[in-house]
Amino acid sequence: MKKMTIADLKPAGSRLLPEYLGDSLITGGGIYVFKPGETAHPEATHFHDVHEVFIFIQGSGVIPVDGVEHPVKTGDVVVVEPGEDHHTRSSVDDPLVAAWYVMDK
Repeated sequence: MKKMTIADLKPAGSRLLPEYLGDSLITGGGIYVFKPGETAHPEATHFHDVHEVFIFIQGSGVIPVDGVEHPVKTGDVVVVEPGEDHHTRSSVDDPLVAAWYVMDK
């Protein structure tokens, strides 16, 4: 997992995160508005065989990756590596809104 802020992004050409994702293309994604205290993917494990990127655009919470909880808030960007078990949990008081996308191989 790599964590940064929107201010740390250095787009190049037509790619937002070329230093982490190279020339990979986005194959899916969306915007998710969390309910207070909601956990995305409450199942025991959740992972992909490709990178997944989260851009937190409102609120606060945590993103547990391989059992380690990482606090997140508005403006944070998280790149989850292929194979990393991850979930996102919103705070109760300031629910998260996240843009997310998955990459090709």
